Amino acid sequence: MAVIATVLTVFNACTKDELKTSPDEAIAKTGNPDVYLENDYLAFKNMNAVDSVMNVLNSMSRQEKEAWDQNMGLKSARAEFDKLYDEYEKLTSKEEFLKFKSKYAGQLKFNEMDETDCSIDYPYIETSFTPILNNHGVFKVGLSILCYTNESQIIILDGDLNKLNNLNAYIDDKNVLITRQLKSTTESQNTLISDFGSYNPFPGQSGQRWWTSGDRRLLNELRYEKWAIWVSEDSFNYIYNVGHKYYMRQLGQKKTWLGWNNYNTIYEINSPRRKVENNPTVNVPLNIDISPEVYGEYPWILFSDERLVYISKFNYSGPSAIEYISQIPFSFDSYVTFRGFNGTLYYLKYNDAAHPVFP
Repeated sequence: MAVIATVLTVFNACTKDELKTSPDEAIAKTGNPDVYLENDYLAFKNMNAVDSVMNVLNSMSRQEKEAWDQNMGLKSARAEFDKLYDEYEKLTSKEEFLKFKSKYAGQLKFNEMDETDCSIDYPYIETSFTPILNNHGVFKVGLSILCYTNESQIIILDGDLNKLNNLNAYIDDKNVLITRQLKSTTESQNTLISDFGSYNPFPGQSGQRWWTSGDRRLLNELRYEKWAIWVSEDSFNYIYNVGHKYYMRQLGQKKTWLGWNNYNTIYEINSPRRKVENNPTVNVPLNIDISPEVYGEYPWILFSDERLVYISKFNYSGPSAIEYISQIPFSFDSYVTFRGFNGTLYYLKYNDAAHPVFP
């Protein structure tokens, strides 16, 4: 059976002052059967419920997220990270940082390849699902339990929690999938399309992917991702959710005595336009163009599509599920900034070679 790496994210935030409850907010409400607490992790009816809850959580303030966790009875990865980040923000020297690093080596991820990088991150191989993980990196979708560690993604297809708790005893079980290099698997592909270095607006920085102004810098990346997720099976077929998306990844950093580090900030994408295949150029339908305050990066979904694929059990040696979806031509332009640039907007664009549209 093909190894299925789950990398599905939709981060379009919802406005907080809507007069009517959106479908996402309805799903995110406690007591909704589409999401509930099972054991100590969140269990979701399907990926649509995952998307909806993440949409709402990503539009919430920290206090609102804490209230939501409390109502659900969840001890979340986010809450644990926020507590450690508060302590991290109070550090005043490299010596204090090294003590902090030693103390929390098992609870945070540090850059061991660059001793000048004193930033911290969630301790998981993949951070797309951090808004919904419990403090052990676990959540459930449909039948399947997913668990993230610093080195691997673990999927228990049949949802048997005993297999997760006793992994070594079930390492050869066909329903236990372990992926250690998430980005290199054939069932999840994430590709950098452009880092917009040629649009760097600051003197002497042409071609540099980091746009730097004083003690703040911004990274803008257009990325393409496609995925295949095992959903269920019937008597004749394996059923997969396959999909793809284009998204703009923004990451702002500030320079302190620790060096360049991620921090809590706000991003903006203004007047984005896209052209998909031969379709007319349109404005990207984002709910808002200013992100909530977040730690680290923020991904803006520019285009996304998914569907169910039924693969016959009698022909399972054929193409893997992810091959049922193909990358499509995509062009994009926008004005971007973040709080570190005091709201000054800068232009960037990407033209697909097959369908150039933006002069």
